[in-house]
Amino acid sequence: MVLAIRHIVLRRATNKLLVRVRALLRRNEFYLIPLALLIGFMAGAIVTLMSEVAQIAHVLIYGIPVDVRLSAHDHINPWAALSAPAVGGLALGIMEWSRRRLKISSAVDPIEANALRGGHLSLRDSVVVSSQTLISNGCGASVGLEAGYTQIGSGVASLLGQFLNLRRADLR
Repeated sequence: MVLAIRHIVLRRATNKLLVRVRALLRRNEFYLIPLALLIGFMAGAIVTLMSEVAQIAHVLIYGIPVDVRLSAHDHINPWAALSAPAVGGLALGIMEWSRRRLKISSAVDPIEANALRGGHLSLRDSVVVSSQTLISNGCGASVGLEAGYTQIGSGVASLLGQFLNLRRADLR
């Protein structure tokens, strides 16, 4: 949907508001602050959603109370502790097998995108990496969600920056 809107806006150069915003951002770097605020708000909302989804997965899979974290719970069903990470690993293996079979390139790390690609990052890759992190954590693997948070936040920021046609230095 965002790409469809972007396509429409970019095809019509008559969108005066977008043209003005782009000119304002290029003319004065001070106006990058509200943009950064918007990006931070969007990333924060997605991070909160990811955290809640992981907690709900722990509640459903391991039967823990809603207000208790998996690592703090005193008793876990042994069958759930054995089968959930195995099922999660199988799901991740199928995702990786599908990626290779379809010959889709590996996701780009946000640091690499900043250093080598001028801040250009694929939102699709960011969603895939965030989903993989969420599946791993939700199934009980002892991985934090921070990699997914960083990836999705960077992907949203890059998409918005590309949509606004920011300069390379501003996008980075």
